[in-house]
Amino acid sequence: MVCESVSVRGIARILQISVNTVQAGTKRASKKTAKPPIGLNQASVEIDELRTFIGNKQNQYWVAYALNRDTGKVLDFVVGKGSKRTLRGLIRTALLAAVRKISTDRLNIYRSLIPVSLHDYRKYGTNQIERKNLSLRTDIKRLRRRTICFGPVEPCWRIA
Repeated sequence: MVCESVSVRGIARILQISVNTVQAGTKRASKKTAKPPIGLNQASVEIDELRTFIGNKQNQYWVAYALNRDTGKVLDFVVGKGSKRTLRGLIRTALLAAVRKISTDRLNIYRSLIPVSLHDYRKYGTNQIERKNLSLRTDIKRLRRRTICFGPVEPCWRIA
């Protein structure tokens, strides 16, 4: 149902279970998610980060990941606070995978972590990963929203 853009509350309503049960099932599934195997000698990788929060907006976390530019597959990802320490593990993985070019945005942290000979931070170097970030944000919003109806005061599932 998530693939069909149904929200958490929508899933609970359709399956006639509580929202907490849906969220617990989602958490169990996320714990089974493993990092992808890392291929060696990749030509070009895009690295970017997106900021989100857990619980409230003061509890911010960053999801940073590396995307193979040719295949569009995720090379590696990290989740943590927005710091140099969080990104260092991701950059090390890319360097150990013998990547020939790493494209990033103009975030200053990357300049100190990536060797100049491999680093590319030109204007349109991260188009694919930025597009994927937009899709991720849209999917997360869809999961988070309470309903899909707008306008009437009465809930849409009761309207004939």
